[in-house]
Amino acid sequence: MTIADYLQREIALGSFPGASWAVGSSRGIDQTGAVGHAVAVPLRIPATVDTIYDCASITKALVTTTLALELFPLDHRIHGYTVFELLTHTTGLRAWMPLYTYDDPLRAILEEGPECERGTRVIYSDLNFILLWMAIGPDFDELARSRVGARLKPPPSLKPRIAATEWGNWWEMKMCGRLLRDGLIWGETHDGNSHALGHGCAGNAGLFATATEVFEMTRAVLSRTPPVRNETADLNDARGLGWQMGTGSAMTEMLSPGNFGHTGFTGTSVWIDPARDKIMVLLTNRVHPIAAPNAMLRIRGEFHRMALAE
Repeated sequence: MTIADYLQREIALGSFPGASWAVGSSRGIDQTGAVGHAVAVPLRIPATVDTIYDCASITKALVTTTLALELFPLDHRIHGYTVFELLTHTTGLRAWMPLYTYDDPLRAILEEGPECERGTRVIYSDLNFILLWMAIGPDFDELARSRVGARLKPPPSLKPRIAATEWGNWWEMKMCGRLLRDGLIWGETHDGNSHALGHGCAGNAGLFATATEVFEMTRAVLSRTPPVRNETADLNDARGLGWQMGTGSAMTEMLSPGNFGHTGFTGTSVWIDPARDKIMVLLTNRVHPIAAPNAMLRIRGEFHRMALAE
């Protein structure tokens, strides 16, 4: 079974409408492909290798982490938290807050965000990267473009190439009681905080890219940033600077020790196996048109297994 066959089977099972992928090494891309539909409702647009996906939290690893490491020393403090703590999710801040429901989002983070003592637990939190985005300031978008080659806030002319996501922010509404948008989210970031605070990017989400572009950004970023390693070995989860370390889950059990990567809520992921010199990018729009729970951990694991074999 090929990668295309496998992903087509998952489409038939209803896991996602469409997918694009890119697999290769530090030398370049070995294979790309696409199956299914970038938009399934209210019209049908096929997915291609040129389809642009809302990469969601991949933005954290490729864009915000890269800029933070280039602009700040790790011991630099941002509202009392070090850059190291923010990048490794060891600030103790809660995982998420609907900051668009507050008049003062920064004050809300600082006053209502803390959940445990800093440095005692890893809590994967959007708030950490929103604080980094605030610290980088109004030049964030331009720095992302010029230093990382990131596409944020795509122009309307690109909408026909973009994979659609959820029909309204119903997933977030279930958690906070406020429906931020009620129409099809297509051509703008799915994440509510990035949409409202940053008008498309608030450091935690906002990158729009093809699978090939994610691959090339990953290759470029890793060539100029410090080697990724587990920085939280004594805590409850394994985190590098901005990256998630493989922990032997169904997604990474087939990979070599020291593997790392990042996932995105919309159904995206980029994963690196340094020992095998392998970079694996899988982009889907699994939240389109409804953000329902599914088996993306297993799906990503099977994709990685097949990418290693082909």
